[in-house]
Amino acid sequence: MDAPINDDWVQRQEVLEAMTLWEFTGRIGVRDDRESHSSRIRWQQRGDDYVINLWGTLNAGATEITGEPGRVVLQQEGKDPLTADTPEQLVYEQLGYELPVAQLSYWVKGIPAPGASSEPAFDIDNRLISLQQSGWQVEYLGYTNYETESLPTRIRIHKSPLRLDFVRLDWTLLQ
Repeated sequence: MDAPINDDWVQRQEVLEAMTLWEFTGRIGVRDDRESHSSRIRWQQRGDDYVINLWGTLNAGATEITGEPGRVVLQQEGKDPLTADTPEQLVYEQLGYELPVAQLSYWVKGIPAPGASSEPAFDIDNRLISLQQSGWQVEYLGYTNYETESLPTRIRIHKSPLRLDFVRLDWTLLQ
């Protein structure tokens, strides 16, 4: 039996999906069964194009990931740039992780990614508190209001052996 349609959630999801010009800064912790690392992050999204800056990632210094449909470039301080067709391919080749980078741009806003079935759970304000999608568990541990919408400030994304913790996210919504 299908879950009942939540009209407030449908409206909220439409608003968040339409939000395509944004950025946030914060921290990201990456942990697997061998080690853990923490770094600062700035993610800028402009439609389908993005720039993700990381400082201190995997003890590698400053890292910039620039992406557009069909091409992604990873530039690490003092190294030649690396390119791939998809961010998932690049992350897997360089770090050995399966990481759904394209879905992350939806998950960080507090909505499921399109195209894959999901199992959402909501709080009393119709915000996601958890989401299962594509074998990943996404937990929303904190929200704050930004302009007319509330956005996540603390997110845990997990699929064994990998866990990502986004914390202290400070959002800027662009026009």
